[in-house]
Amino acid sequence: MATRILNYISLPVLLIIGALATFLTFHFQWNFEVAILGIFLFTAFYVLLLERIIPLKSEWRNLPNEYSSDLKYLPTTVAFDALGKAVALSIVLLFQKTYFSGTNLLGGLSFIPAFILANIIGEFLPYLYHRISHKGKTSSFMSLFLWQTHSIHHIPESINWFKTSWMHPVNMFLNTFLKYGSLLLLGFSQEVIFAVGILHVIVAYSSHANILAKTGFLDYIIVTPKIHHFHHSKKIHEAKNFGNILPFWDLVFGTYFNRKGTVSRVGLKKANYTYPERKAFLKQMAFPFYTLKNCCMNKA
Repeated sequence: MATRILNYISLPVLLIIGALATFLTFHFQWNFEVAILGIFLFTAFYVLLLERIIPLKSEWRNLPNEYSSDLKYLPTTVAFDALGKAVALSIVLLFQKTYFSGTNLLGGLSFIPAFILANIIGEFLPYLYHRISHKGKTSSFMSLFLWQTHSIHHIPESINWFKTSWMHPVNMFLNTFLKYGSLLLLGFSQEVIFAVGILHVIVAYSSHANILAKTGFLDYIIVTPKIHHFHHSKKIHEAKNFGNILPFWDLVFGTYFNRKGTVSRVGLKKANYTYPERKAFLKQMAFPFYTLKNCCMNKA
């Protein structure tokens, strides 16, 4: 009975705790960087605990020999996320100084509508980038480069908390830069951008969780574990849902997928070239830069 209740309340409780943490941060004027680190650590503990109590698939649990591969990605993810934000801020400040100093396009909205709008706007460019990255046209250098960069995230044939950070640094940088660059350019306040960041941490890590969560209508509001698991499906018609945090743009552009039941198998389908092995970290880092060679071979 207790586990059945957890199936329904696990994700809503995490979202409520995130909202409460955001409120307390504003109320007590806590340091934003420390607060978001605290939310990250709490989310990690919470999700890892749920993966033990209400796992979706027992075969998705990490084996002892998997941790070394998974944890290699965490430092690069953190570093290139921070780099993406820093570069976005630098470019936006330079742009504002050069072209429209003092302009504040959307910073005057009250918090709730600004927060909702910022999440929707902030998801747009990453959604497009993510969707384009799945094309992988061998006739196009850029298309193949973007897919081979993103394909690293799809190498694992299981999904759990640790697989969230399994991402190439270029992919991480572009995701962050496109999201926060657009929000900074439009003049959203620091408080709104902080709250967007909190939601991003919670949803990004919970959506990869190996948990049996009964999410219902939440599937149409945020990216839940269920709909993101479908994104990793080996079945092409299921591998949609390109939104990272919200399914909003998937619903608008018809790339949303959901059905009864859960995904059967996740990972990469065979291609006309070989993907790096699961434990070959350095080869995975170099893989996107083989794009030119692959393009030339396909054109020959």
